[in-house]
Amino acid sequence: MANTIKNIAIIGANKEGLKLLPTLVSDKKSRVCLIADSNRDAMLFKLNELGYRLSRSLDVRITSDLNEIKKIPKLDIIINALQDPATEKFLESPEFRDIEKLGPLSTRLIWGVRAAAPTTGDRSHEQTTLLTSLREIVDAVRLTIDRKELLSVILKLATESTRAERGSIMLSFADEGMLRVEIAKGMDEEVIRKIRVPIGEGISGKVAKDGKPLLISGKANGENFARPMERSDVKSAMCVPLIVNGEIIGVINVSSSESTHVFTNDDLNFLTSLAGLAAEVIHRSNEYEKLRVNAAKFSFWKEVDSIMSASAPVDKRLNTVARKLVEIVPGLTCFIYVFDEDRMRLFLKASSIRDSKGLGLLSIRAGEGMEGNSIDTMRDLFLVDRAEEGNIKRVYLTLPMISHGTLVGTLNGQVVSSQGLSKYHESFLKEIRTLLAESLYKHRQSEKETLRSRKMFAVDEAGLEMITMKDPKRLVTIIATTPAAILGAEGALLRIKQAGSKRFATAATFGLDDKNIREYFLPIEKETVMEVLRKKETVVREFSEEASPYIRSVLSRPLLVNDALVGVLSLFNKTGEASVYPCGFSRTDSDILARFSVYAEKSLANTIGSIPVEEKPEKTGVSQSPLSLFEQRVEQELNRARRFDKNLVLATVRIAGLKDFTGDRAGLEARLISNIRKKTRNFDVVVRLNEETFGFLFLDTNEKIVRLLGSITEVVANDASFHKALAEGKSDILYGYAVFPREGDSFAELFSKASNRAKLDLDKTYDTEF
Repeated sequence: MANTIKNIAIIGANKEGLKLLPTLVSDKKSRVCLIADSNRDAMLFKLNELGYRLSRSLDVRITSDLNEIKKIPKLDIIINALQDPATEKFLESPEFRDIEKLGPLSTRLIWGVRAAAPTTGDRSHEQTTLLTSLREIVDAVRLTIDRKELLSVILKLATESTRAERGSIMLSFADEGMLRVEIAKGMDEEVIRKIRVPIGEGISGKVAKDGKPLLISGKANGENFARPMERSDVKSAMCVPLIVNGEIIGVINVSSSESTHVFTNDDLNFLTSLAGLAAEVIHRSNEYEKLRVNAAKFSFWKEVDSIMSASAPVDKRLNTVARKLVEIVPGLTCFIYVFDEDRMRLFLKASSIRDSKGLGLLSIRAGEGMEGNSIDTMRDLFLVDRAEEGNIKRVYLTLPMISHGTLVGTLNGQVVSSQGLSKYHESFLKEIRTLLAESLYKHRQSEKETLRSRKMFAVDEAGLEMITMKDPKRLVTIIATTPAAILGAEGALLRIKQAGSKRFATAATFGLDDKNIREYFLPIEKETVMEVLRKKETVVREFSEEASPYIRSVLSRPLLVNDALVGVLSLFNKTGEASVYPCGFSRTDSDILARFSVYAEKSLANTIGSIPVEEKPEKTGVSQSPLSLFEQRVEQELNRARRFDKNLVLATVRIAGLKDFTGDRAGLEARLISNIRKKTRNFDVVVRLNEETFGFLFLDTNEKIVRLLGSITEVVANDASFHKALAEGKSDILYGYAVFPREGDSFAELFSKASNRAKLDLDKTYDTEF
């Protein structure tokens, strides 16, 4: 008999813990060894001070040191009547790994049923009495207590009453068409989280679909079930549906591996009755949980909306949200990233870590880590760490925040707790993610519009000043510097068409004092100006760090007076509003520059009215520039290629630093062009576009680019002086190409693609098809 007595320790000398004592001490199979509570002001300690003590016959020790529980030999059960986070963490100690832990609700259910059950040995009568008592107890308890604990008790009664070795409660998720395990006995927690059974497949799926209980002896017949029982050691099993108001919400499974123990129809009838009660419990609990979660979401959303509507900077608002979230989700560390469309990066803006540094500086590109993966996929991602430390589980999550079909940021987190991330908290985070995305999108749009309005106001203010300005020298300086300052560009260059000349000369510059920047910018600017003159419209260009380490973006716009070109204004290297990262010029930037250009054009007309303007610029020397000649030839060959369904390749090569080459420049250029001619055919086109840039057109093929790169590499390798200039960083070779029709159907498309150049790898052998 001594071996059947359960040794019990109660944590909680409060009212909740003392209410359990009469039930526990009246059970001859249970022995309360210890009552522990670190709060010395708890009810039992106060009663003790007043002279009211527990009877010595009960042999129950009282202590304020929870560690005394670890010293109890052969401890079977710990009842946690406090259920506070500190006690939950204490119970995660390795010493308690194999000890059963119960809450007050489970204790009242189990011992209440045990006290009500008869001891006559009539199993059928015992099960009937058990169900009656269980219903009375369930009707009396508050379902506001842990629902998982209540389900655990239901499963415990189902397995113990039928003498089953394993069991589970699975719930139906109609939107997925799946059954998920809610709680299980004899199954690993990690396996439980991953189990998904399609409704209609397998034993559980069939019961969930048909609503009829099943009693199985031996291995299930594969002809009758889509998924036969996978465990070959199962000798007997039962599966019954959970039905509420005619709706199947899940199933209860129990099984046994003992050959001498076979479930009977009486067991099936009992489990079916128990399932009816369990279904009511789950339904009531679901209703309460839904109300509780919805109330929490509504309350939190009101708080989030209030926080995001405040006048504080956005990073401070998001920091407040992150810290609020960790108060709701146990064990959560939260990070919030905001997506920058111009730079195509996620920027860390908020964290629940109070001493975090570098917020706003940490950025993530597409494909970098879990967060960067969301830029391309925009899908939720959860990772569960299998290497558990004791009973601690780790879950990593990335939830993209999407609003109006666009990515506005990500909600990221790490959950470290004994329970991991529950499905309720997972659902809560997903819902809050959506609400946060809407709020962030709305406020971001508002900030964008506010910023745009401020810039437009600054343009108007500067424009009115320019219109009244009479000093041409000061005017051109203002025209060059003002848009750069308003749009956040590092520099600008203004070209004005000279009277009686076809030349567009530099009138004013800003931010070009650095020699390296000047050497890299001017060739790119000249190419861009040619394109602006040809199109008579705004041109925007971007470059990768490899192709252009100094110049990353260019925005160039024509200045017109009486529909004739009188100047070109070019800005370069835009930086973000809140960081030093380079980014491309946006559509809004183009709109703001267009508005500024209206004032600039009026100012130029008023101040320099004697400037000879081009009535028909396409007939001037501008149209006969090398780029224009190249365009004419390309368009001719494009027409031929379309008629005969042929391919062609348009390529550009820029030899940065060539104009400042201190060696035999003429000889180098001659050798370069000669070598290229040897490797190409007579009808391939080679045009020098400017001092450092060459244009190539290879007809009827898409493989000649390989020979081009190979010939350039060969020349560089054989020219010691130029090779030295490359090694010292004084020169670079950049190339780009586009294949017709795959990468464009017009000169503009092909040339734009070919102008986005990459640095030539001189160590690579270009002898295969590109």
